[in-house]
Amino acid sequence: MSRALAMGLLGLALAGCGGGDPAAGDLVVELGTGEVGFEPLADEQPVPLVAGPQGGHHVWLSLRAEGLASERALMVIDAIPLVDGEPPPARAPVRIFMEPMPDGRMEYIGWPAQLDDPACLVGQRLSVRVTLTDSEGRRGSDERIVVPQESPLLGTCEE
Repeated sequence: MSRALAMGLLGLALAGCGGGDPAAGDLVVELGTGEVGFEPLADEQPVPLVAGPQGGHHVWLSLRAEGLASERALMVIDAIPLVDGEPPPARAPVRIFMEPMPDGRMEYIGWPAQLDDPACLVGQRLSVRVTLTDSEGRRGSDERIVVPQESPLLGTCEE
């Protein structure tokens, strides 16, 4: 079983546990999509490539977390094309502020995850992983396999 598939299955299992509070020290993260609201994200789901204002393309990501120490977290997003498995350069963590939900979880809506060489990713399987680190140093992550879809403003793939 591939590492990406194993991580995806683990993420689905953790996200599906629901009910009750996470065990002390657990940080459970659920990766989704959506620009203005959280939408669950299934493995192999097509996601639209969106043209950004500065010429790049991105996919909208949203996330939910249970067990965060506070609203502040450090977020790292990794997007790895599964066609060749070559990870992109390491990305620096970004400080985000999560919004509390009525059920005690936290969420962040509408992160524009920019993709390197987006024209070459159309129709390809892409592993997207989000990792959160809270103010106490606890980490949680979730990973999904997505398939970026064609965008009208997208150039051609130059391999």
